[in-house]
Amino acid sequence: PGLNAILSGPVKVQVQGSADNRKLEADLGAAKIDLPWVGWSKGAGIPAKATFSLSGAGGDLQISDFQLQGKSFSARGILSVAGGALQSARFDHVSLTGDDDVAVSVKRSGKAYAVSVNGSSLDARSLIKGINDDMAAGVRASTTGVTVDARLKRLVGFGGEALSDVSLQYTAGGGLALAGVARSGGAVQIENIVSGGKRRVSIDSQDAGALLRFLNVYGRVQGGALKLALAGDKSLRGRVDIRDFTVVDEPKLSSLVSSPPPGGDRSLSQLAKTKIDTSRVKFDKGYVELERGDGSLRIANGVLRGPVIGTTFQGTAYDKQNRMDMTGTFMPAYGLNSIFGDIPVLGAFLGNGRDGGLIGLTYRLRGDVKSPRLEVNPLSVIAPGIFRSIFEF
Repeated sequence: PGLNAILSGPVKVQVQGSADNRKLEADLGAAKIDLPWVGWSKGAGIPAKATFSLSGAGGDLQISDFQLQGKSFSARGILSVAGGALQSARFDHVSLTGDDDVAVSVKRSGKAYAVSVNGSSLDARSLIKGINDDMAAGVRASTTGVTVDARLKRLVGFGGEALSDVSLQYTAGGGLALAGVARSGGAVQIENIVSGGKRRVSIDSQDAGALLRFLNVYGRVQGGALKLALAGDKSLRGRVDIRDFTVVDEPKLSSLVSSPPPGGDRSLSQLAKTKIDTSRVKFDKGYVELERGDGSLRIANGVLRGPVIGTTFQGTAYDKQNRMDMTGTFMPAYGLNSIFGDIPVLGAFLGNGRDGGLIGLTYRLRGDVKSPRLEVNPLSVIAPGIFRSIFEF
């Protein structure tokens, strides 16, 4: 009854009662249920059933006492169908995952639907994945015609993270505005706006590590303040700036510092003649200019700056074949090393600018993203500052 947009496949129905007041039980195990605006679906073969009372005739029907039940999801409420299409729905309980406890109302306006969500908790992981996929695909017209307005005490993301006191407005294929508070008390704001065939993305978070885990971007940052600004159509270009954060137990950083490169007998740490502990590395600044689109992420003018380690980097973080090709300069004991960059005039040569250093090693990472090959030019350690560019890859 007016559910073609969300229900497909065979449904076995048992009907009881009179023609104007029927009680139905529907076996939805072989059917597919798709709610694209919240990123949730039930595939064919997953057991589920719905029971409800149906009154009315033709294209105007009232569905009451509706109860949907599956192994890990449930909903109950009432629905109204007019002209053969869903006109409105009100669910006093919806739980699509184990972390959900919300009430949902749906109203049709023209060819679009307005969805209101209120409650104590909602699992947003499917929604986050859908938005990430949408951003990677570039700007495209929405075919679902759905807007979502949510007020939630708790919004659950990836990495065991959740935001509290959340307000969220989402238009399928068109935009997102989210405000909330991380577990640490740091404020989080996200905007993804599509207008005139262009997309603009901005993020401001007072707990960078929590947000990166929440969005399933990166899980080894603790603390920090993050600002991101991207814009474009088929690809997004912009910058990311993050301050005062710590990277914890990053295996690639440990390998980069302590493992000899193929064909070499000394690691970066040995070449720099200093022992570097990578279990907890503090950084004062991280900055990068990036371009994301067409299945790839390209980076320019990247810098990480801290008292123990500093590095500059650029190149392709991943492409369509999931391959990396990054080059950069690694600078140990960066707090002392970078002082030379602050010497007037002479610092431009000795320190290679504000984010450079007197002592550095040029390196290259290329190959499969999961296990890139490390190449190091040991001669670069003897070339001070700006002259090190001679030995860059």
